Amino acid sequence: MAHLTLTTDSMDARPELPITTLMDRTLLAIDLGTTTGWALKSQSGLITSGTVSFRPSRYDGGGMRYLRFQNWLAEMDRLSGPVATIWYEEVRRHAGTDAAHVYGGLMATLTA
Repeated sequence: MAHLTLTTDSMDARPELPITTLMDRTLLAIDLGTTTGWALKSQSGLITSGTVSFRPSRYDGGGMRYLRFQNWLAEMDRLSGPVATIWYEEVRRHAGTDAAHVYGGLMATLTA
């Protein structure tokens, strides 16, 4: 649990978090979309990032994009140790209908 400490010489407030909450957790940040950007901070503090495409091929059914996303999440969890927290941006408005549907499906898969 975080709490604020005021020092008399600096008057700066800073949260004091236990070291275990900062270093001993694997964090995944993602930007949901057909091409999803991601960044992963491992338990050792190593940060890796990249992009992954969930664009369906012409022979795929409608749900393959979401199945690939679900498998990708499971693979990230398996390879990097247990992911403690996933951070993502909550989008309120999309430029197009297709983007809204893709985002909604990925969000449903993520929160299921």
